Amino acid sequence: MPDDFPLKSRRQFLKGAGIAGLATTFAGAHAVASNPGTKPGRKPKAKNLIFLVVDGMSVGTMGLAHHWHLRNRKKALNWTQLYAHPGLRRCVQDTASNNSPVTDSAAAASAWGCGQRVNNAALNMDPGGKPCTPIFARAKIAGMRTGLVSTCRISHATPAGFVANVASRADEDAIVDQYLSRQVDVLLGGGAKHFQRTKAGAAGTDYFKAFEQAGYTLVRNRDQLLRLPRADKRLLGVFSADHIPYAIDRRNDDSLAQIPDLPAMFAASLQQLQGSKDGFILQVEGGRVDHAGHSNDAGTILHEQLEFDACIPLALEFIEKNPDTMLIVTTDHGTGGCQLDGLGHQYLESGPALETINRIRHSFEWIEKRFLAAEKIDPNIVTHATGIVPSDEQVAAMQVALDDSDRWRFLADFTRIFGSELTGISSVGWSSQNHTAENVELLAFGPGSEQIPAFIRNYELFGIMTDALRI
Repeated sequence: MPDDFPLKSRRQFLKGAGIAGLATTFAGAHAVASNPGTKPGRKPKAKNLIFLVVDGMSVGTMGLAHHWHLRNRKKALNWTQLYAHPGLRRCVQDTASNNSPVTDSAAAASAWGCGQRVNNAALNMDPGGKPCTPIFARAKIAGMRTGLVSTCRISHATPAGFVANVASRADEDAIVDQYLSRQVDVLLGGGAKHFQRTKAGAAGTDYFKAFEQAGYTLVRNRDQLLRLPRADKRLLGVFSADHIPYAIDRRNDDSLAQIPDLPAMFAASLQQLQGSKDGFILQVEGGRVDHAGHSNDAGTILHEQLEFDACIPLALEFIEKNPDTMLIVTTDHGTGGCQLDGLGHQYLESGPALETINRIRHSFEWIEKRFLAAEKIDPNIVTHATGIVPSDEQVAAMQVALDDSDRWRFLADFTRIFGSELTGISSVGWSSQNHTAENVELLAFGPGSEQIPAFIRNYELFGIMTDALRI
């Protein structure tokens, strides 16, 4: 929908955009977020909304990155510096879903995206199976432009939570269909396999062509992204078949040099969206902190958090020039219970571990991919990636894990096999390989942020955002 699209009734537009039947859910029934503290006519309107979410960030993950940054870069983490920023609104967020105190990413993103809690694995479908209207649909009715950026597959749960209605987050083909029909203006991330689909005995569907035919500019590598001129055209950038490779691997593997990092994708999305006369909503996800937490991969989670942190100055620079922009920085849940733990006598080895962790050059995922390609364990790969010299017993145990068909099982077993060595290198401990129920940090700036209370339930944020944007 172009920016000068005339305002129609909500029901008419939703039908034309391929989301017929959702208009009735704008008022909602139970658990729909509102902002009872609102005083109409007294608040400035937010023209834009930038929503920065680092998926799976436990409080300890931020602490690890904070202390690493102080020791290795001699200054505070950008996130830490935000606490001294004038105009900051800070609160603690309850992340539960409708059917569990421990949410998954689909339910968490849906809580923000439609203003009510849904069951884990569902995207904007209420517990009774009825679709809820996602925030991007409201934005489109108001003439706003919309964008999603992620280091995960762009059709993954968190970005989809602002757009899609599916019973299962696993239905990523349907999510891509909805991105196209609902006209999301900027899409940048991984997940090419859901755009180039093949079926047995059939030619398959090339959604890249479908998006181009709908007026999207298509980019597939870092150079193409960086060469983009500023334009108001729609943009699709998909840079890997699956998730974007981890930051630590992109830094140390020349074969991955043409895959852009999250700050580059964020900057490109702002370039394409900032000309909208009616404003925009942009969600930017550092999605793979969560994945590194699931596999208890300390070196990898650190560098994923650092890459997300590099987006914060870009956001602050933008809102300094565009003070009518609301900025939210948060996470959807914790993953793994990551902590920089005390190590050694009087914990005096914890500080040096912030330097020895730099020996880690690659993720467990990078190691596993090379083992799978060779169909056997090469201990030299472990040594190159982590500095650890495996014993014969560890090599044998890895081979058993590799022969198991469950990918996540290998990553879990790798952590178990090298647990003591990894702890000695990083001083990082874990509570699990699952999500956690911890309350998490939420920071906000700009118009509408004054309405955020000191404690918030995730679904209550929707009403504050839509009220600030007047949508």
